[in-house]
Amino acid sequence: MTAHGREQVLALAPDAAAAKAGLAQANSLRWSGCGRNERVVWGECQGSGRLPYRTQAALDDGSTTCSCPSRKVPCKHALGLLLLHADGAIQAGNPPDWVTEWLAARPARSARQVRRQRSDGPADPEAAERRAASRDKKVDAGVEEMRRWLADLVRGGLGAAQSQPWAWWDQHARRMIDAQARGLASQVRRMAVIAATAGHRVDWPDRLTDQLGSAHLLCEAWNRRDSLPPVTRQALRVRLGYTVSTEDVAQSGTRIADIWAVLGQRLGDDENLRSVQQWLYGERTGAVVTYLAFAAGTQPLAPGLPAGRRTEATVALYPGTRPARVLITRVGHSEDLGPLPGAASWEAAMDRVAECLSADPWADVIPLAVRNVTVLPADRWLLRDATGRAIPVTGAAAARWALLALSGGRPVDVAGEWDGFAFRPQAAAPAGRPGRLLTGWQA
Repeated sequence: MTAHGREQVLALAPDAAAAKAGLAQANSLRWSGCGRNERVVWGECQGSGRLPYRTQAALDDGSTTCSCPSRKVPCKHALGLLLLHADGAIQAGNPPDWVTEWLAARPARSARQVRRQRSDGPADPEAAERRAASRDKKVDAGVEEMRRWLADLVRGGLGAAQSQPWAWWDQHARRMIDAQARGLASQVRRMAVIAATAGHRVDWPDRLTDQLGSAHLLCEAWNRRDSLPPVTRQALRVRLGYTVSTEDVAQSGTRIADIWAVLGQRLGDDENLRSVQQWLYGERTGAVVTYLAFAAGTQPLAPGLPAGRRTEATVALYPGTRPARVLITRVGHSEDLGPLPGAASWEAAMDRVAECLSADPWADVIPLAVRNVTVLPADRWLLRDATGRAIPVTGAAAARWALLALSGGRPVDVAGEWDGFAFRPQAAAPAGRPGRLLTGWQA
């Protein structure tokens, strides 16, 4: 991260407002006592209070802290500081005590977490088995209720379902939460969102039907779970809402050490819950995985790997879903992104989709990367590969126009998400040249 560019810094912002505010803070006149070394960059920013805010950012994993009261992580001051660093406006120096104390406390906090985990002692296996059996019975009841609800919805028709108010959908989603089947609750709420778009997109019946089929498949698979292949059985449990603790993954999850290119990042802010999702492409292993983190209230949001860069790191795999979710356990050197990986055609890229869905039929979005595609802007945007096959493009208009501008009418390499209906570009490059994230491309 030591050579982080402005685009990568802005990609760390938790929302558009924070990115805009961070740009306003990237003014040397607001800062004093700034400095940097190979590990950290720091400075004091004058805010509305009597004392300036003390801000610092680690250069290995992008974690930040600031004495300001903002609950956003990174806050606008941290973004402004990183932007100044990206511009080369901060000179090397020796960190003050408040910076060295923060650096020293980071591994200490991790050690305390490990000690707490060890002090808990072994769990009672019989009690754990009873709790698991009790939950399975609740899920059994929830699945049976969901099957009846889906049958009623289909008999009534999509048009009747589309006209239902949000409270109608939400009531059933809450019943699934009561049944400890949060995955089914999420399915119902996704249906509600699709139904609400009926006046804005022509493909809503197809998307709603697809979501209904996914929910029905979850119910049928749960009732036949003992006959499923182990990998699909794991995916089923995760999709229904059974979780695996971070501590278990850190201890026993399969590890992969690689150079990971972050070719997609999605930030969310849903009321009091913030999230970050990244797609990581392994340069040596060819693995494609996803990093996902959540934070509530003022809890810091773990930033993942530097967005739009290649970083040496070790990850541990969560069991279940495809592409696999990972926990980042070690972060090393980071450098510019370089040329994008990718398949030679959409047909070759769809082989990855088939591979994922064969293990996890409920995967809603799957990362894809393809080389040498041509942008075709029209009423419905398309990306055409070298064989002549084209697929539709979705996503924010700003990202699509940024992709067209980057192409200049020539072939481009792209990476993004496939949701079964359209492709959402997240990173691109003129064919064979270094890539960049489309998020925040115009900032």
